[in-house]
Parts: sequence; structure tokens; C-alpha cells
Amino acid sequence: MSYRSRLLDSQHDVEAFDCTVESLNVWLRTCAQRAQQSDTARTYVWTETSTSSAVVAYFSITPTAVLRKELTGGLAGGISSNVPGYLLARLALDKTRHGQGLGTQLLVDAIKRMVEASERYGGRLIVVDAADQAAFAFYRRHDFIPIKDNPSRLVLKISTARRAAEA
Repeated sequence: MSYRSRLLDSQHDVEAFDCTVESLNVWLRTCAQRAQQSDTARTYVWTETSTSSAVVAYFSITPTAVLRKELTGGLAGGISSNVPGYLLARLALDKTRHGQGLGTQLLVDAIKRMVEASERYGGRLIVVDAADQAAFAFYRRHDFIPIKDNPSRLVLKISTARRAAEA
């Protein structure tokens, strides 16, 4: 089955979405539209077809910055005290889709959008905050690197993501 990825709008049905993490379910239902309207985040949803409105997965992206002192030299680049990037603020897949390898496809979709944003507006890093050990392991399998003094925060250089997408 293929899925359609698009920006969340008021026509999407988010009520039945259940990824088994209640905070992610609630955020999609009650905060995602508001964050979008206030220009603090963009949420992209997956539906089964272009005419289906039921959300089966989503991710949210927002601009961010990481303090240079939290990064190794190769990750930091530049001279500013803050290194700009994009935060993958949320990534969730409905429990009916678990175990099918779709989490990786969803992450690739999110990374692709952040790489495209960086080509237009700049940005050096993709940042994630792993909610638990399973999320940490998932991001490590996809080449994210923990930052200094905060092992639940991981980063991936946009240039690394770009090269992987081109391969």
C-alpha cells in the first residue's frame, strides 16, 4: 500500500489515530492545527489515498538551533554560537501500521522535507529528541548521533541526509 503525504488541514480525520503513545495522539488531535496556524510547526500527515481523510501517520517539523558547545567540531561548522537546523518534533505511526517498516519510510519523508527546506532557507542539522530507548535505537539505526551531555537529543547533518537521498 502506498500513502499520500501532505500538509495537515482541517479536513483530515485525526480522531481515530492511535500510535499507542497518548501524548502523541493528543498532540495531533488538539495542538497540531493550532501550531500550524501560529506558524510554530508544520505537520504532515499520511493518508491511504488522495481522497481518504483518515490519518495513519504524521510528523511535525519546526526550526531550531543547537548550541555549538553541545556538538563535536564536525557537526558544528561555521562560527556562530548556535547551529541552525530543523527539529523533527513528532513522528508517529498508527498502531495498525506498526511492524511493516513504515516508520523508516515516514522518517525518510520527514528528512526529505527538511533537506528541501535547508536548500531554500539554510540549516545544518536535523534534530530529534528520543522519547524512550526504543526511539533512541530507531534514530541511531538511521545514523543520528547523540549530542554532548544530553543523550536523548540526537542530530544528523543535513549534508549527510542529502548525500543519502542522492545515492
